[in-house]
Amino acid sequence: MGEGEKRSAQEKREEAAQRKAEREVKRVEKEKEKAHKQALNAVSKGMKRENWMEYMTIYLDHSLANDKGGVELLTTLQLEGLQCKASTQPLPGAVSFIRTVLSADDGDVIRDEVAEPTVILVQQAEALTAHIANSTLLTYATQAKSILGQAPTLLVVGLDKVMKSKKKNAVTRLQWEEEMLVLQFQFKMSAYYIETTGELSEHLRMLCKAVAERPHKLDKELYIECGKDSVSVAKDGTGLLKVWTKQLQDIRHISEAIANAVTAQYPSPRLLLQFLEKEGAGAVQLLADINVRRGVGSLASNRRVGPEAAKRIVQYFTSTDSTELIS
Repeated sequence: MGEGEKRSAQEKREEAAQRKAEREVKRVEKEKEKAHKQALNAVSKGMKRENWMEYMTIYLDHSLANDKGGVELLTTLQLEGLQCKASTQPLPGAVSFIRTVLSADDGDVIRDEVAEPTVILVQQAEALTAHIANSTLLTYATQAKSILGQAPTLLVVGLDKVMKSKKKNAVTRLQWEEEMLVLQFQFKMSAYYIETTGELSEHLRMLCKAVAERPHKLDKELYIECGKDSVSVAKDGTGLLKVWTKQLQDIRHISEAIANAVTAQYPSPRLLLQFLEKEGAGAVQLLADINVRRGVGSLASNRRVGPEAAKRIVQYFTSTDSTELIS
């Protein structure tokens, strides 16, 4: 084989090796792209409303799981399709919620567990009445708030049974209500009353559902009911001008054309109020002179807001009498 033939064969081998390397690079890139799409699809699936609950876990304190009816409680929640685990919580009877947040990272699905701020404290009414009888309820509430870092919501179990009992140390309904008011106003602790394990599991299910939906609902646009229609307001404020225009149309005989003319001049309620405060009695005439354009093209016409409509707008925003009729 001549020198030229050897060089040609070597070049062919190098070209073949290069093509193989390029195919391998394309294959790897294609697999990465496929993995990335699969990860994004998994994250997208987790964002769908019907899957929100799948990424929530209820953590019950061991005292609840081991207490009378604990097995029934865990079983009922699991039959409802909820993920529920017994664990050691900061306080006996505490219930917390953990959300699994999905994110895509270089083709991998990352799962981060995030603790929700909502904390429930399940307590037997008998134990709380003992605190009231011994004047230690406020001490207990202070400790609970300090340990949990926030004011928990109380789920009181079996209050009716305790109130109907004939025990000498039982507190009266009036004493109970007074102490609950102190917890509410001084410690921001609300109380809900349940009697059975079934009611407890249903309350936890509904609460878990609300916690699961909360961040998704906060991410949505805000819908404001105003007069005839609903107007959506995005996070960046887009849509607020439409809301302001619709609000003006709630005033008697204020048409859409008049409302648009006023909001074009004063694009927020604050600006209009500043104008009314500054101009005083002269505000009616200045509003009346605002130009109102109706129609488009050759059919377009111009008119003024007029004194009657201007008077209604001023009356609406300056009247201090809640019973005054806007004529």
